[in-house]
Amino acid sequence: MGKKPVNLEKQRAAMEREGDQGWRALQDGDFTSAVDFYVKAVELAKEVSDHGALAVFSSYHGISLAGLGDRESAVRAFQAAVDTAHEFGLSKIEAHASLLMAEQFRDDGLADEAIACFLRALDAAYSCDDATGMEIAFGNLGRLYLEKGWAEQSIEWFRHAIEARDETPNKAAWLGSLGLAYTELGQFEEANGYFTRAFNEAGLTEDRKTQAICRGSQGNSLFEAKQYEEAAQCYEEALSLSETADDQRRVGIWLGNIGNAWLKRGDLAKAVECCRRAIEVAKGQEDLQSQAAHMDSLGDCFYAQGNLNEALERYQEALGISKKIEDRQGQRIYLSNLGKTYQQMGQLQPAFDFFSSAIELFDEQRSAIKADDLKTSFQNRGQDMYRDMVKVCLAMGKRVEALEYVGRAKSRALLDLLSNSPIDVTQLEGSEDESLQKLIHHESELRNQIAYFERLFWQGSSSGGGESGTRGAAIAVEDSQRIYAEWRDVVNQLRRRHPNYASLVCASTLTFQEISSLWSELRTAGGGADGSDSYLLSRDTAIVEFYWTDQYLLAASVWHGAEQPGLHLVNDADKLTILEEDLANFLEMSATEGWEVPVSLCKRLYNGLFGDVMSALPEGITHLLLVPHGSLHHLPFSALHNGANFVCEKYAVSYLPTTSLIPVLAKSRPAESTVENPADPSDYLVSAISDYSITRKEGVVFSSRLRSAAGLDDLTYTMEEAQTIFDLGKLTAAGSKLLTNAEVKDSLPELFSKYPVVHFAGHAVFNPDEPLASGLVLADGSILTAAAILQSNVLHTRCGKLLVLSACQTGVNKVTAGGEILGLARALMYAGMPNLVLSLWEVADRSTATLMKDFHAAWQGGKIPIYEALRQAQIEALKNGHSIHAWAPFVHMGID
Repeated sequence: MGKKPVNLEKQRAAMEREGDQGWRALQDGDFTSAVDFYVKAVELAKEVSDHGALAVFSSYHGISLAGLGDRESAVRAFQAAVDTAHEFGLSKIEAHASLLMAEQFRDDGLADEAIACFLRALDAAYSCDDATGMEIAFGNLGRLYLEKGWAEQSIEWFRHAIEARDETPNKAAWLGSLGLAYTELGQFEEANGYFTRAFNEAGLTEDRKTQAICRGSQGNSLFEAKQYEEAAQCYEEALSLSETADDQRRVGIWLGNIGNAWLKRGDLAKAVECCRRAIEVAKGQEDLQSQAAHMDSLGDCFYAQGNLNEALERYQEALGISKKIEDRQGQRIYLSNLGKTYQQMGQLQPAFDFFSSAIELFDEQRSAIKADDLKTSFQNRGQDMYRDMVKVCLAMGKRVEALEYVGRAKSRALLDLLSNSPIDVTQLEGSEDESLQKLIHHESELRNQIAYFERLFWQGSSSGGGESGTRGAAIAVEDSQRIYAEWRDVVNQLRRRHPNYASLVCASTLTFQEISSLWSELRTAGGGADGSDSYLLSRDTAIVEFYWTDQYLLAASVWHGAEQPGLHLVNDADKLTILEEDLANFLEMSATEGWEVPVSLCKRLYNGLFGDVMSALPEGITHLLLVPHGSLHHLPFSALHNGANFVCEKYAVSYLPTTSLIPVLAKSRPAESTVENPADPSDYLVSAISDYSITRKEGVVFSSRLRSAAGLDDLTYTMEEAQTIFDLGKLTAAGSKLLTNAEVKDSLPELFSKYPVVHFAGHAVFNPDEPLASGLVLADGSILTAAAILQSNVLHTRCGKLLVLSACQTGVNKVTAGGEILGLARALMYAGMPNLVLSLWEVADRSTATLMKDFHAAWQGGKIPIYEALRQAQIEALKNGHSIHAWAPFVHMGID
């Protein structure tokens, strides 16, 4: 027994020796030896039951494995360190190990996993008052949130990072990151203030490299604000600082950005000179990606000069380099520029071919991109490309192709929403199949890694909305090839096994043939007794799709038996200006109580927006399924006038954000609820809030930056409206339920999944700056937001048929650069409701109640289509002399 302490001493000494040797090997970059030493140290720590040493050596074992590129084993080692430290209350070591694991996930492009680990590290650091650990966690959370596009939330993390400890060497980095976040929010003055502070902070330690980045980032912000002269000055200073720091990669970046700034300012000679210098720097660095990008910028200069042949040569040279290194991002850009050049030269066939190739790559790449700071320029370029492609199709008489490309231009809204919201898309798959779950999770991981590669690819460029981004960091070609190829393979598997999920993460639009088949393909769950509504679309329905760009407005119509689309094209600049003014006037006047909209204005909009396609519709069409674009999402088409009648007097009207949703909605019949004690398929859940007195005492929290102290008015007629609708519901099903005031918050989330028909009467808010903060205002002043519905799955149903929101602005959404919508309506469709009745503006309490009662009385739980019931309610309002303001804002989103 007396020898045991001696053996322990020897084991402990051996453990420390192995650990010291591992550390020296790690410092020397000898990761293989470091792994061997730390494996032994870990085993010895277990033998002597030294839990602290075990957790520490496990952490360094993970670092060594990561150095060898064995990421999975590294994560397992980090996890072992975290578990050990947590089990034995070693908070500081737990924080350290969690930070290491989080950084590994971050570097692998697994943002969600990294966020979870950084949050765990933050909790551990808090518990032991580890200021350094807190700062690192705060700062990295800010960066990850910014990469995901959650700029506002990232600001709070960066501020906490700055405040975590008094003396931090990272202050300049966090200040600069705040500048980037404010740039994302479009608050350029705030952004420039933070960039200046970051620049000055870095100057205290003579950190010229960081100063250059700060000044260059300030230039990017000024470029975004279209202050090109000031941007060029910042780039010049950044260039000088990078030269002093011998940072040649960024020297090339700033030269390229200076060239873009001169191009915007119209000094083409200086732009050409800078681009040529940037090309030479890239050649010296053997940076082929940047060389191609600068060559593309040089092509832009020649294009602006009108020297199209020279521009073609530069674009072709850039394309050749990008193909050589298999740079698919670059290929898409250069193919698009070749297309626009041939279009300008009047050579339509090669323009069509190059645009077609570019769009194929664009759809593939946009499917994976997640970082919002990359999306603005990406979307803008994409919209210009689609605009030009549709224009080429029309010039070539390719009507069918024009309509198909319009659909592709607008089909990415769902991904836009997922990219801008902290949503776990695996929640949408709706399957208990374990292998399918794994496949979906793998797809999500690969998409995160692609986003990481794209960030490296574009980092340091940000020439703003310019035509050519100057890109910096080199990426291992074999890595990007492998991950893109693997992702495409996984998506192809998902297309076969779960097409609905696949449509969320990759471009999947309807061809003209597929659109035409909507009137002949049967629904999976049958239809009406006479078979009249058993097709995906009823044969009395016509689709009318809009596409409004800065150069033209296109409306295209398709109906059962149409051999090609009907078209309405407005490409005269003066007519477009008049249309824009008329639309703005209509929206302002119709949304203002007491301001009557002249019928003459309704007629001008009818004729200007889609008069030609409406006159070409065959007899028998009674339902218009509209796919708007841009601000047309906010227009109540029912209130337009053909010279004899309002649209609603002849047609029922429905809205959809994209035609691609039609087969999904048509085939997703309400399923039997999987919750306990489900309600009858015809039951109503009616919710009403009339008492908002608490908001006048405590205000309403609209977002993390906005609180209203004014509060909201009570709604006198909501209870009467709710009681009437509840009584109507009981006529069709005895299990209908009525919730009022405080009961709504307590019970709505739970009961939402049990009732196919849900009606909400109360206040709602729309937040244009944060569309996902829009939502329904509850009696205590809290808001049931679109973000909560998406990220927390607060509302979810598989038996949903119809949701009516008898509240102001529930149908208002933010329109993205792609012409699509973000807001409450989108979130509710993803929550499982295939049909929504919403409001585009605030309406008087009394008239809303009347119209809602008429709507439900006409619909009677599904005896007639939803859109027809809404039309009848609007006609009744017209007969009673109500103004457009009172009846027009209510719209149907869906197809039933």
